[in-house]
Amino acid sequence: MKVLIIGAGIIGSIFGWALADGGNDVTHFVRTGKTAQFADGMPLDMLENRKGKKNFIGKYHLKVTESLRLSDGYEAVIVPTKPYQVAGVLKQVVPLTGQADYLLLTQNWNGTTEIDSILPQSRYIYGDAHAGGVFKNGLLVATIMNDIVLGQLDGKQDTVLKKYSALFDGIQLKVVIPENILHYIWVQYAINAGLWTGLVRVGNLQKLLRDKENGPLSLLSVKECLDVVAKRGIDLKKYPESQMYMNTGSKVGAMIAGMIVQMMFKFNQSVQRASAHGLGDPVEIKEAYDNLLRTGSELGVAMPVTKSFQADMERFAMGENSGLHG
Repeated sequence: MKVLIIGAGIIGSIFGWALADGGNDVTHFVRTGKTAQFADGMPLDMLENRKGKKNFIGKYHLKVTESLRLSDGYEAVIVPTKPYQVAGVLKQVVPLTGQADYLLLTQNWNGTTEIDSILPQSRYIYGDAHAGGVFKNGLLVATIMNDIVLGQLDGKQDTVLKKYSALFDGIQLKVVIPENILHYIWVQYAINAGLWTGLVRVGNLQKLLRDKENGPLSLLSVKECLDVVAKRGIDLKKYPESQMYMNTGSKVGAMIAGMIVQMMFKFNQSVQRASAHGLGDPVEIKEAYDNLLRTGSELGVAMPVTKSFQADMERFAMGENSGLHG
């Protein structure tokens, strides 16, 4: 398939490499002046979780372009961007890609009205990339899991979803289709927003896992954020990943949740790599924090723990050093 990927960041590069390695014709659309940066390829250290695949250390010789034409004939466009960037990217790219279908590998908290004004719902789906990593001196140290979450709005399974399902099935990724993709995204968004509070305060994941005060507070913040999701009418019992956080209101529940999180991040190298860029974008983090507090206030959800991180979030958003408490 002829695939266009917006950018050559962490997620875009991971999936660009995997799709190209699987025989697809992949091109990355990059900013003006960045082509020379990739002339010799991108060094890559990939920890594999796909069945039958081996870890990869080498170069991803990505194909890049700084311009788009209707005659390029892309069949699929993958947009792995931050939520606040999606509409701007679509306004720029959609008019230049004909009838290509879109996969939005991003989160969404505020609905799809703006996106729908640019691109019909019949031509796009949402996805959750179970992958991640970090650039270290130009080397992308990353991991790709064995699955990817895809979904069309309102539970539809039209041609666009079937196209992307076949694309990822072709590179040995199990496609998981939740009952409602936006509800699924809201749960993940809330979990991320809650965990970011503690990360911002202490500075990094390793410190947070050792911090006996801010670690539990971060878990309680996740619970408050998930309370907001539940208040939106979402049945959290349908999302097993939420349940350990919902029990953190009790001392025993908090202890168990803390042990589970520590085990996940301390002993699972793939999880460590996938979360390595956790504090990479202050704009995204502050936006998520503000969104949860605003919606919580609108719905009457008490969020005292999450609010207690307000000063830390403000300083972080202003570019001041994280790790204020250790």
